Amino acid sequence: MKAKVRVKTHTFFNLGTQRALYEKVGGYINKEFYIQEYIKILQAKYKLDRVYRLDLGQNNDGCAVEVEERFKELVEQKDIRQYIKNYPEFICRDLRQKIADLHQIQPDWVLLSAGLEQMISMVAASFLSLNDRILVTSPTFFLFEEYSIRRGAIPIYLHLSEEDGFNWTDDIFYEYRQVLRKLRPKLVWIANPNNPTGASIPGHFIKRIIDAAVNNYAFVIIDEAYGEYVDREDKIYSASSFLHDYRNLIVLRTFSKAYGLANLRVGYAMCSNEDILGALKIHRVNFPITQFSYDLAGIALDNSGYLESVRDRVAKRKEFLITEFDRIPTISYVNTDTNIMMLKHHKFSGRAFINALEKEGVIVAKVPGDNETLKHYIRTTLGTEEEMKYFVDVLKKLKK
Repeated sequence: MKAKVRVKTHTFFNLGTQRALYEKVGGYINKEFYIQEYIKILQAKYKLDRVYRLDLGQNNDGCAVEVEERFKELVEQKDIRQYIKNYPEFICRDLRQKIADLHQIQPDWVLLSAGLEQMISMVAASFLSLNDRILVTSPTFFLFEEYSIRRGAIPIYLHLSEEDGFNWTDDIFYEYRQVLRKLRPKLVWIANPNNPTGASIPGHFIKRIIDAAVNNYAFVIIDEAYGEYVDREDKIYSASSFLHDYRNLIVLRTFSKAYGLANLRVGYAMCSNEDILGALKIHRVNFPITQFSYDLAGIALDNSGYLESVRDRVAKRKEFLITEFDRIPTISYVNTDTNIMMLKHHKFSGRAFINALEKEGVIVAKVPGDNETLKHYIRTTLGTEEEMKYFVDVLKKLKK
């Protein structure tokens, strides 16, 4: 019998694929991790009737009733086979117009993607080459770093201080300007509100961040995945308002969070620079979202008043949690403007805290970052009223 020829298949991969295989950044999710199987393991191991998922930052109350009704209409219509067999609309003109009207920008400045993850990947692919520098805060959304590293970029970290609630301050801004001047990053990745802290950066600080980048030939990407949580019924608090004056800016938003449409995978970028939009389109697939997603996202925008009820519920749950946390001496938390929150237990590391919660049927997220301070924190979602009450009961058990 002939011996099998062993081929080191990884040598066939390009450098970008090799970096993606071996230089992963730990985050809230793992594509190889089968969560449903893990939930069954937890239930069997700890004899749990139910496991609560507070790890994804999604709106656990779900979408607006109007979206649900439209969903049922689409599924129940007689020509559903005809609907499904067709390719989706290529341009998505109506949805882009609705987004443009909301942000008071041109519809041509709007580009759709299959969730924000795809758009972040497209940005990295459009801008970055080997040894380019990027600037990210710590903590922040881990995929900024991961997709940039895949392109061979080198991350520069701007460490937000625990004493300042992981917020931007004048000292942080001074350090930011020094990094821009001395290290010349090509891209500046900002999550606003920040993920995992949930804290928002005031508009005047965002303008200073963009201005400093302009003066140092850097491009700014502001991810507003949780932006709807700080908007108001009569005003959108978005960096999209700066797009009329700045061409070194991309603003990202999604329907996955406050709108409660994570399963539809609809994200979008806004940019006034036609060259940048053209570059992003090169890396976009021809049909970025399904017709089903396109239709339901449009209904969600038509019923944006639903977001006010979402914000009201989150505010009440936050008030409830903070009141309860203040009664538990072993718990510290970071104030949030959204439905996610960082907290720590003074007797556990972050990993041990996660394990202790999972024994009681609560799954939360780790906080990315190698900083020793961050290793003591976990991130939780402000879920439904039932979920929050159970979460507090578990925390009270752990303090004993």
